[in-house]
Amino acid sequence: MNAVASKPGVMDRLSGAFLRRSVVAGCVITILTICAVAAYYVQATVNRLENTHQSFNDRQLRNGYVAMSDVQRLVLILQDAYGNRSMSAQAAEDFSAAADFLYVRTDTFRRVQHSGGYMETADNAIAALQRVQALADEAIATDFRNLSYLSKELTARAQFARQALVAFLDDMRRLQDQLLLKQSIAVANQRLVILITLSGLSVLGIAATLLLRREVSAKLARREAEARVRHLAFFDPLTGLPNRVQFQDRLSELMKREAGVALLLVDLDGFKQVNDTHGHAAGDAILQHVATALEKVVAPYNGLASRLGGDEFSIILTRNDLQCLKGICQEAVEAINQPISYEGETLSVAASIGVATDRQFSSETQLNADGLTRAADFALYASKSSGKGQFTVYDEDLERQFIERRQMVEELPSAIADGSLEFFLQPKVHLPSQLVYGFEALARWRRNGVIVPPRDFISIAEESGLIADVDCRVLNDATRHVAAFNRQHGTDFSISVNFSTVHFTSRKFIWIVKDALESSGLRPELLTIEITETVEMHDWDRAKEIIAGIHDLGVRISIDDFGTGFSSLAYLRKTVADEIKIDRSLVMDIETSDPSRFLLDAVLDIARNLDLEVIVEGIESPKQVDIILGMGADSAQGYYFGRPMPGEDALKLALAEHAQIAQKSAS
Repeated sequence: MNAVASKPGVMDRLSGAFLRRSVVAGCVITILTICAVAAYYVQATVNRLENTHQSFNDRQLRNGYVAMSDVQRLVLILQDAYGNRSMSAQAAEDFSAAADFLYVRTDTFRRVQHSGGYMETADNAIAALQRVQALADEAIATDFRNLSYLSKELTARAQFARQALVAFLDDMRRLQDQLLLKQSIAVANQRLVILITLSGLSVLGIAATLLLRREVSAKLARREAEARVRHLAFFDPLTGLPNRVQFQDRLSELMKREAGVALLLVDLDGFKQVNDTHGHAAGDAILQHVATALEKVVAPYNGLASRLGGDEFSIILTRNDLQCLKGICQEAVEAINQPISYEGETLSVAASIGVATDRQFSSETQLNADGLTRAADFALYASKSSGKGQFTVYDEDLERQFIERRQMVEELPSAIADGSLEFFLQPKVHLPSQLVYGFEALARWRRNGVIVPPRDFISIAEESGLIADVDCRVLNDATRHVAAFNRQHGTDFSISVNFSTVHFTSRKFIWIVKDALESSGLRPELLTIEITETVEMHDWDRAKEIIAGIHDLGVRISIDDFGTGFSSLAYLRKTVADEIKIDRSLVMDIETSDPSRFLLDAVLDIARNLDLEVIVEGIESPKQVDIILGMGADSAQGYYFGRPMPGEDALKLALAEHAQIAQKSAS
């Protein structure tokens, strides 16, 4: 019985068919096609009726008017002969021809009208024309002997014929118009009814089809949803762990009890590399391995392990003993770090953990689920900053840093707006002449009279989503300042500005650069946009489109920190760059290490073959200058030539150096 019941019936098959969009679309198209064909047929019928009536009406009118013209022609010929006192041979021939035309016209007129039934005005018009025709025949027969009589009589008969024809034509026009009006009204009414019917049919058909599909879809969706709703509402489908919803509910409930609570936030190290190298299926296997490991760790402590999303996990424990928590963290790190076998390969990841308990908060920090989560997240950030496979417990020192960081996040938007965020300039030098030709603009935050190191606030800007505003502020201030200095002193100093890859996801960035050039007056060729090579570019197609738009403005593109990331060659292959900036990590050992010199020389050779300009960063000694000059590099940057300093100071110092060298050359 169950087997029979499980077989799909006709309605089930129909329901399945209506679930397909192609079937629904076919029904809709069929209904619309029928409506369109019917409407076209009705309209074509109306057009044919109107055209037929108009053609007939025009022909009747034309016959009447031509008959008048023929009569008038006879009168004119005869009157002209009467005026000349004789009928010339040519006039007689023309009169005879006109009489023949009138005869044919009158005969046609008579046959057409009499075939359609009696009409008084038609008979009157025909009789009048025949009288004219008879007089014309009499004139021809008598050889126009009595021109005076013929002229007067023909004029009188012609006048009577014209009046009769006018009366007939008026009646014909009136009858035809009435007929056309009645036909048009009838057909228009039929057309209206048909169109309304077809429109209603179309609307009802479409509505019925969509409603049927919606009903079938909803019915099947309800069946599936009812089977999974409980699990999906509270559990992660991949790992089977409780999800973020259950995590938040459990943590909030425990925090309200004011019992001992500890929160461990777990983030995987190297997970992205596994995904990129082995594929997402391998990444899923890693996530399942981590879930199993965490469940085993928390089982003895009656804890809750959950997956928050991506490669982020959490553990909630009802205890706040730090020694015990440290042991649990170490156990979790070791369990996660255990390698697994996947399709014949060995895979492994490390984990960073941040720990926070409800007993470590001062009065300055709000003790609730959100506050505990943010504290654990800050401890996790500290772990990841220290290296892989570590755990950090939130304590008083971290709390001070946490409060300070939170204050910086709150103050940064104001700093961007009020000018507390400044730009410093570091010189870029032409090595053979030792002259400064341009600068790199670097963001500096003067907070409470103290310069905040970039490593402290740049990461805050990136995490808070303000990095784009920081970059744009530096771009606008630096271009405006350097352009004004160039105009004032007749210099051509260039400026380069670092930009996060978040800008390379929207064409809006092109307009930002264009506006900066227009508002500052800086020549486009003096501006270079630097892309940090260590930051991954996710959408290369969009990035290349935006880079092409920047190139169209005349602005240069540079790859910064080249050589520090695994994607160096990918950047060279995919980016239409004008220059690369070799990172100081490739330069720092060239005085003492042959392999370092060989590697630097190889990178310079690649750049030359790709027709790229090169700036060597991190130059700190005269010997390094000599070595890279010997390798053929022309441009450099580093503390040996000058540290970053306030923009105005850097520009004035470079101008003074140019003046000194010019004086030496002149002397």
